[in-house]
Amino acid sequence: MSEIRIHGLLARFADTETLLLATRALRGAGYTHLDAYSPHPVQGLSEALAIEDHRVPVIALICAVLAGAATLALQVYASLDYPFNVGGKPVVSWPAYVIVTFAMSMVGATLGALFSMLLLNGFPKPYHPLFNIAEFSDASRDGFFLCLQSSDPRFDARRGRALLEHQGALRVWEVPQ
Repeated sequence: MSEIRIHGLLARFADTETLLLATRALRGAGYTHLDAYSPHPVQGLSEALAIEDHRVPVIALICAVLAGAATLALQVYASLDYPFNVGGKPVVSWPAYVIVTFAMSMVGATLGALFSMLLLNGFPKPYHPLFNIAEFSDASRDGFFLCLQSSDPRFDARRGRALLEHQGALRVWEVPQ
């Protein structure tokens, strides 16, 4: 008989303080593959989860620089290819290009941040194992959840359940894969 694979343990907490304390306790116990879900941002939760991912801002900066450079190059190319003398000004007059270059840099940064965030977050994701738990839909209304994933090197279902219950979990579920 084959053993049922689980995604992890999902625990529901009563409020943000309990969720934050439980997250810190599990991180202190050496667990690294944790994820928290709440209907609103929780101050200090990112630090408690030790989220140190800075790829989105870097990608946004790269996209801003590339979009700005491309816009400036296009304007210079158009001015050199089709020269238009206005009031004796030079053909390539950079002050005329600043506004459009800045605007396109902001568009590039915005699109880069949007698409990199979606890609790095794994969206669109029509299915996630946590959707198998009926109460998980409360995460968008009034629920505070912490998931201890089975991919964690220290994962042990009994020990993890005991630790979550000790930290004040209202209920703990084994999430099927």
